[in-house]
Amino acid sequence: MRHLDEVRAAGFHFFAGGVCVSHAHVHLLDFGCPVEVGGMTVQPGDLLHADKHGVLMVPKEIAPDISRAAEKVAEREQRIIGHCKSPDFSLEELQRLFES
Repeated sequence: MRHLDEVRAAGFHFFAGGVCVSHAHVHLLDFGCPVEVGGMTVQPGDLLHADKHGVLMVPKEIAPDISRAAEKVAEREQRIIGHCKSPDFSLEELQRLFES
């Protein structure tokens, strides 16, 4: 891939094994078929989560639960961060928050 700044500015997301600094003679070979992304085979219709750290496949059957699970993680993280910033900080309470 190349033109990283332009692609980011356009809000387009793509993933590749590296950056290519030269022009390439690219030809569309096929679409709607399995591809390899981040070392895994992806089928059309698969649900992926990807960021600068990598790509993972999300099982479709849990897709409806992802939003609530993410909210729970964010709430837990905020309780931990809030405690760490508190003047009443204690290691015991931090441990309890991590275990809950």
